[in-house]
Amino acid sequence: MTTPLLDLDRLGVDLDDRVLVESVSISIAPGERVGIIGESGSGKSLTALAALGLLAHPLRARGAVRVRSSGLAADAVTASQRTLDSIRGTVLGAVFQEPLASLDPLMRVGRQLAWPLRRHRGLRGDALNRGVLDALADVQLANPERVARSYIHEISGGQRQRVAIALALAGSPDLLIADEPTTALDVTVQAGVLDLLQREVTDRGMALMFISHDLPVVTQMTDRVLVMRAGRQIEIADTETLVSAPVQPYTRELVAASRALDDLLPKETR
Repeated sequence: MTTPLLDLDRLGVDLDDRVLVESVSISIAPGERVGIIGESGSGKSLTALAALGLLAHPLRARGAVRVRSSGLAADAVTASQRTLDSIRGTVLGAVFQEPLASLDPLMRVGRQLAWPLRRHRGLRGDALNRGVLDALADVQLANPERVARSYIHEISGGQRQRVAIALALAGSPDLLIADEPTTALDVTVQAGVLDLLQREVTDRGMALMFISHDLPVVTQMTDRVLVMRAGRQIEIADTETLVSAPVQPYTRELVAASRALDDLLPKETR
């Protein structure tokens, strides 16, 4: 049996005496693609932040978030900051919904990307400069030299999200956590970013945790899906089964709503 890279075991998230997430349990094996879907406020992003050890005070995680890779084994719920720093970037990479919030507006793109390349790959001098340009080219950014010199307000939303993906990939992580990575983008740009994520995950042999409220996108990106509602785990199934034979009423509603919307769209946009 394959040892999971990430194992959420009865994960909960509390805010003082309020329970925001309760008893989420799912494992992700090397190379596996798992989706988490649910409406806004269902606890999807809190689950991702807990997995990364990024919950801000006074939010508090309980249960276990076991991370295992290349001899490293840690529980992100109880791990020290030093251990979490060794996990982020090399074992777990993350792309968030809004690059304007996750990227530094006061630092040029090239300098932001140079930091993880120096830290995780040990690049220096000319090798570091080449690494920055190569990383930008890998995410299909035209004119990487210009992008590297730019501040994030000087490039488009789609370009910013590609920069965020390049940052997430800089440490060659085993698992990429993508939390609503296309929600802030228009439809045409969304398609390009999703294609990029699929290509990078496949080419690098990474596992993927893909979080969204959009069922068609989740089914396109993942092999197995966890459905959440009001902070609770509703259903887990492989993607094909979830779409063709959902068990829980809430999941059936999601599937029916997705099909109804698809029926309303012109054929050429599907």
